[in-house]
This record gives sequence, structure tokens and C-alpha cells, in this order.
Amino acid sequence: MEAVTVYHGKISRETGEKLLLATGLDGSYLLRDSESVPGVYCLCVLYQGYIYTYRVSQTETGSWSAE
Repeated sequence: MEAVTVYHGKISRETGEKLLLATGLDGSYLLRDSESVPGVYCLCVLYQGYIYTYRVSQTETGSWSAE
């Protein structure tokens, strides 16, 4: 995951939201480590001033799932 340019690693939810809100552009997004679930990522997307967060994890078969 470290090779993905939108990946920000272990940053807090608040820091991620500040980064996205600073862009002011709908559709801006970033990927960060989940603070509450080890091994899970959070996809955070800015749309109309609100941050939508989706948990992203790898399944046992190696595919990716978002919820």
C-alpha cells in the first residue's frame, strides 16, 4: 500500500479531514490506516463539504472489499 500516492499511512481521522477540506475539491480522496481496526484502511472522500469514510480490507482470497 505504501507505493500508492494517495496513501497517508497512520494519520488521524481529524488530520485526514483537514487535508481533504483544504483542497476544497469534490472527489478529493485519501487512504489512511484505520485507527480502530488493525490491518484495515480507510478511504476518505470529500463531497459537498462532507467527508465520507469507507473501510477497505483485503479478503482471505486476496481481493479487496470496501464497506
